[in-house]
Amino acid sequence: MDGVWMGLVLVSYLMGYAVQISIIAERYSLEEPPTNRSLYIVFFLLPHLLAGLKNLQYHHREAEEEEGEEGMTGWLLHILLLPFSPLIRLGRALKFGLREKENWEDGIRFLDEMVTLGMLRLFEVFLGDAPTLTMLVRDDVWGRSADWAVQTNGPQMGTGCGPMCAVGQESPISFWTVFRMLFIVSRMALSMTFYLVMVKRLQRLGAPAQIQHCRRGKRKQGPALTRASRFSSLYSAHFFFIGSRIMGYSMVSAAWGPWVYLIVGGHWLLNIGWHLITVVNSKGISPTRSVSSLVMGGVWLISLTNEQGGRQLGRFILYYALAFTESVVCGFLWNMAMAGSGDFFAVKAPWALLTVFMIGILAHMIYYAVCHPGSPSISSRGFLCCSGNRWDPVDEDDRA
Repeated sequence: MDGVWMGLVLVSYLMGYAVQISIIAERYSLEEPPTNRSLYIVFFLLPHLLAGLKNLQYHHREAEEEEGEEGMTGWLLHILLLPFSPLIRLGRALKFGLREKENWEDGIRFLDEMVTLGMLRLFEVFLGDAPTLTMLVRDDVWGRSADWAVQTNGPQMGTGCGPMCAVGQESPISFWTVFRMLFIVSRMALSMTFYLVMVKRLQRLGAPAQIQHCRRGKRKQGPALTRASRFSSLYSAHFFFIGSRIMGYSMVSAAWGPWVYLIVGGHWLLNIGWHLITVVNSKGISPTRSVSSLVMGGVWLISLTNEQGGRQLGRFILYYALAFTESVVCGFLWNMAMAGSGDFFAVKAPWALLTVFMIGILAHMIYYAVCHPGSPSISSRGFLCCSGNRWDPVDEDDRA
């Protein structure tokens, strides 16, 4: 199973680079370039550099704890491969995984590397892929409503065409247009699912008592079936929920332009405050943790991470309530801008947004009802996300 995980992460990582580079090349080759096409480059480079800097912080902590393991060679490797930091973590995880049978401690270090890899991937895909996909949907879906009308209803819907009219050029809504959108959403959903699975596995090694209640469920189902059901339900929940976030932001961007930054910025600030509450409860605030909260606030725009032990259902209910409110606001703003315009998506887009959002909620409900390893419930402190036994893989450097 671990080998499958590593293979999926590697393929997703390399294909992601290829897809993003091809998108940038296409944007700059168009005769009529989209608005702010330079942002495609910004959102391609910046998250990879940010993940690389975070990886340097991890390496600094490890160098102190392990008394300079790898020495100067390790520092040179991390600096030279700064934009490709997940590959470093993937290689280290493979090294420890191969030695797991000889030394059980290497198995723990394997999981620790996989969690670190998962965190770096979250930085990249949620701060890079999410805005890239938002711009793609804005430019290739909402911005080409007439082409989608022709594609859906036939050539007679084209401007100046009658019932017997034939379109003279190929529709720009091609297989490649749809594939790259679905691939990016899938990559984000896979990254979040991978991270949550690895965090839970590492938590259980550190606190075996947390999974005593799971044994009865494991006797009823085989381990392979259990893992498959959890993965599929979590992946489906994240796939549709992430898709709804992208749809909402792209709708506001298409209808109101830069005003979308007000919604994104307000939600980001709210997430930062929420994340800081968890830090205060667990270890207190330090400059490093404040930066982590700043970055995780951006990740939480698209999906909620769960680094805590204990009962978390309440915190997910609150998160989805906020997301539903945001979806309604995005749909309302779209209707205000598109009312009476005759746009192909004027009425369809808000309903599509709410439908995709509700499918994501339904998939998450199925996970909690059927596939969750325990008996999830709302704790007295769950809505503040302040579980007393919080485990923080993002930043454990108390000396920062």
